[in-house]
Formats: sequence, structure tokens, C-alpha cells
Amino acid sequence: MTVRALAATPWLAVALAALSCSSGAPLPEVKVHASVSPVAAQALVTLSVNRRLARVVLVDDPAEADLAWFGDPVQALRHARLLVPGSAPDASGVAARWKDPARRFFPVGARARILVVDPRASLPVQPRNLRDLADPRLAGLQALARPDQGEGPATFAALALLSSDDAALALARAIAAQRPAITLDGPGVQALVASGKAAFGLAGSEQGAAGAVSVAALEVVYPDQSGFGTLVFPTAAAVMQRGVEKPVVHALAEWLSASDAEQLLVARTPGLMPLRVEVPVPPGVRSARDLRSPVLDWERLSETEKRLTPQLGLIFRP
Repeated sequence: MTVRALAATPWLAVALAALSCSSGAPLPEVKVHASVSPVAAQALVTLSVNRRLARVVLVDDPAEADLAWFGDPVQALRHARLLVPGSAPDASGVAARWKDPARRFFPVGARARILVVDPRASLPVQPRNLRDLADPRLAGLQALARPDQGEGPATFAALALLSSDDAALALARAIAAQRPAITLDGPGVQALVASGKAAFGLAGSEQGAAGAVSVAALEVVYPDQSGFGTLVFPTAAAVMQRGVEKPVVHALAEWLSASDAEQLLVARTPGLMPLRVEVPVPPGVRSARDLRSPVLDWERLSETEKRLTPQLGLIFRP
């Protein structure tokens, strides 16, 4: 059966999966590459079994995966050769701005780039915008993950789309000049701020949610709400070349794209933001639909990220 036919008749995949996954029957295996957080990946593993859809086996290599769940569209497009145009479910109820027009991937909740602030720190100014990372008055008090790795390239690429490559790189140089503490990832930023080794830092909304309920009770700031808005990226799930002919993979994708999965995953992954109106917002989390955030073109974002990443590595070279 063709990809188009499978995508056009999701009920067929669900029905086939239901026949093979009746109560007590062994669940079929689906190999999944997940570059979302470990908490989110484990939630998918558990829920896939609970919903009698599949036994998800996590794999490190996207080329070995039947389905992938990437942290954002840029990460998905880095593996464009493994994606299948037209294979993504419609994700009904999610605004078009979060989707891929070519239907190579589909959104499953979203994550924002936020600031975590130590409420115990005495700061000359309160950081409320991303440009505050470059404020000389806050020199040496900032923390961020390596801007040329993880979520960093997409962050600066988005800023470039909102202004220009030169402006985004100028901001990166200005931030580097303030001697920020550099760590490997968002959890590292959260740890530095919680320990008092940094007063504030740039992280993801999952780290913000974790920091807010921690002993440190970190403040979470959704930056630039009075300007261009907070940078929000949907996570991106995709049926991969390896799994495109497997009905159970399409059944899992169909469920993952629906409201039921979004509600359960948002509830089990603090900081994952719902995209649908009907999905409840957990305490301490903002809904992506209620934030001012810029609309981004995923193809242009990916192209810009490729241009900027090598230069970001030079700017923040150890």
C-alpha cells in the first residue's frame, strides 16, 4: 500500500493494529528515535503500551527508526533524507503555523525558550528579554548551553529570521563578551542557576517547569512578551523511511498526532506546552496558544541554522 493510501485512511492502520494488539496479545515492536527529553521519551514508551498500540523500543540512530520524535522541526529537517513527504497525519485541532506544509513531520506539543532566574539573586536589572543575556550590567551572571549545539542553533536561527544573520551573530558576540557560564544542555543551565553559580540563564520550558517546583523555586520568564514574542518550537514526530510500509507505525503516528496523546504527554512531561484549545494546561505551564510568539518558516529556519552553526561555534569557542 502506498504512503498516500495509508495516510488517507488512518482508520485502516488503527484497525489493523487493533486486530494484532487485542488484550493479551503480544504488542508489535516499533523502533523510535527520540531526541526530546528522556522524560518525554519514557512517557511515550509507557503510553504506547497502556493504549495497546505498540511496544516502543528507543534507538539512538534515526536511520534505524520506524518513527522519530524530534525536539523541534530543525532537528527533523537535519534528517530530511529519512523523512517521507505526505506521511504525517493531519493533527486535527492544531493551528497550521505549527505544521509542516509538506507533511514530513507533525507537531506533538511545543517547548519554549525561557529564562530561569534565581529569586535569591540581587540583580541590578531584572532579565525579561533575550537581549538581557548581553547586558554588561549582568556580566558573569548568565548561564546558557552551548549555542552551537542542542537547541542553540535553532534559537539563533529564529532570531536571524526575525532580523538578519548579522544581527543574530552580533547578539551572540555580545553575549559571549559577558563571560557567561557555558554548559552542555538546558538541565545544566537549570543546575547552575539553582545552585547559585549563575543568577539566570537561557533554557527550555521543561527545565523551567522543573526549576519552578524544585527546592530553589526558580522564577520562569517567558521573554520578549512585549516585543516579538517568546520563541516557541513544536516538537516534530515523523514516520521514517524504515517504517513507512508498516501499518502499526501509522497507527502509532495517528494516535501521537491526536488530542488524547497530547493531553497525556503534556501531563506527564512538565514544560511540554499544549497546542490545542481543548487540552488542559498543567499548573505552572503556559499554553503555546496563549503566548505571543513569532510565526516561523521551518524550511528557512533550517537553512539559516546550517549557515549560523559554524560561526556560533567559533564565537563561543572554549
